[in-house]
Amino acid sequence: MQFRPRWSEAIRPYIQEFRKLPKNQQLHLLKTMLQSDKIESSENKKHLNIVSKSSSRIKTLEQLLDVAEVDLKKYYVDKYNVNKWEVSAQIDGQMVTEELFQVKASLVRNKAIQTRKRILEDLHQDFVNHSPKKIKRKSFKGIGQMLEVNIFDLHFGKLCWNGETGEDYDTKIASKRFHSAIDDIIQKASAHNIQKIVFPVGNDFFNSDRKENTTSNNTPQDEDLRWMKTFRNGRRLIVEGIDKLKQLADVEVIIVQGNHDFERSYYLGDSLIGWFRNDQNVSINNEATPRKYFKYGQNLIGLTHGNNEKIADLPLLMASEKKQLWSETKFHEWHIGHFHHKKQIKFQTIDEQKGCVIRFMRSLSGTDAWHNLKGYTQNVQSAEAFIWHPTDGMIAHLFFNL
Repeated sequence: MQFRPRWSEAIRPYIQEFRKLPKNQQLHLLKTMLQSDKIESSENKKHLNIVSKSSSRIKTLEQLLDVAEVDLKKYYVDKYNVNKWEVSAQIDGQMVTEELFQVKASLVRNKAIQTRKRILEDLHQDFVNHSPKKIKRKSFKGIGQMLEVNIFDLHFGKLCWNGETGEDYDTKIASKRFHSAIDDIIQKASAHNIQKIVFPVGNDFFNSDRKENTTSNNTPQDEDLRWMKTFRNGRRLIVEGIDKLKQLADVEVIIVQGNHDFERSYYLGDSLIGWFRNDQNVSINNEATPRKYFKYGQNLIGLTHGNNEKIADLPLLMASEKKQLWSETKFHEWHIGHFHHKKQIKFQTIDEQKGCVIRFMRSLSGTDAWHNLKGYTQNVQSAEAFIWHPTDGMIAHLFFNL
């Protein structure tokens, strides 16, 4: 059956002029019209919808996305379909047939990319607003000492309700306790000739590790805020603490990954490297190893969270992993978190001077529903600090108790 188009009176004059053109010009003009790429798009809260109108060139999803200039880093295709039909017309006695296509696509925003973009924008804005201040420190004479500040297992982001656990705890309370501990320790240590500060960070500083509010091992947690806000506020809190400590002495930050925040603490350390990259008063140790060591004079201290290694193996681990430093030092200690209570174990070799002390650090964190259910409610909430003399070992043990 031959198709004969019926032209409206409005378009008939244009058709008459069209027929006056030479045949090759008619064909060229017709093909140009059929090949024109007409794209319509609309977007709502959930989807970006793109449709190509009658086209002989846009035949596939890939061609539609290319012509519409869709950024596939921001969107991914949820669904699509392609329609095809033929249109024929007689031009000066010759039948001309063209295949036409309509391609529809529905796309969804890539939430992970958008979330990463917002985090980077927030971080960039913090960098822009950050203006280091000139440090004026109190001068001392004589042998200097080192201050080690331990605020282990803060579990920033944890949510506790007084009616269920006996106390309230959230990010605001955690921030207040953190600053109170830093201020108190600085005040107590100021009487000493502090020439260096070691500040272990991590050790379950964050309460959860994943966007689903679970730990590194996917244990569900009660969380106060959305994970992006928790990370941003937690990073700011650590930066504020470092800025306070460096008024007293240069600060070495050592990242110790925990079982609640194994990944997130590493990301925190990487953020801190960027933040303090041009600060000569702050250094960041974010090496991937789960066990970290630092030496000060005759003192060798090991740091680990305490959830993986056997406690009895720690002295031998130190002696084997740091053979040279072990032989050069007189005082050896491990400082670990995870258990939220104070405990001390002293291991001894034949030579007592080569012994090793393991100290379990207390926590400032509130009691959550699980710990309350199990009856773990009597631990003293505390932050601890140590002052080390280069030849005499630990000369002061400081506490901030709630």
